[in-house]
Amino acid sequence: MAKTLIGSLLLFLGLVSNAFAEEYEVRAVGVKFDPMFVILQPGDRVSWTNMPAHLIETIDAMVPEGTEKIQTELGVDVSFVFDNEGIYVYKCTPHWGARMGGILLVGNPSDIEGTIDAYFEEIKKDKSLLPAKGLLKKFKKHLEAEGVL
Repeated sequence: MAKTLIGSLLLFLGLVSNAFAEEYEVRAVGVKFDPMFVILQPGDRVSWTNMPAHLIETIDAMVPEGTEKIQTELGVDVSFVFDNEGIYVYKCTPHWGARMGGILLVGNPSDIEGTIDAYFEEIKKDKSLLPAKGLLKKFKKHLEAEGVL
């Protein structure tokens, strides 16, 4: 009986915490994501829609350490819950040359500016990441406008 009660309580608490999770939609519009930047909390869900010619791929050097890679199939709407705090940079691989990418800020990680600067350093090491440079500059301005930085 005690195990059942504890299990029911844990299930209820899990449902209550998930009830407060936010959901965000990012639409592929042409060769851009709208919105390009999403600020969310751990446990929130992001869905990418209108993806018939697109996919999502996280950039290994531009996600929180220990984060599992995301690489979806072309043409599939997808949805993910983000639990780890940090800055996630992702791209549409077929349209990366057109700078089709986006950034998620999950939670309130320490040293956001330092992380962005570290991502700029990664671009210097790997020229295939060059499209992320403008994205990161716009992201930094967005965070300043939002009062995050």
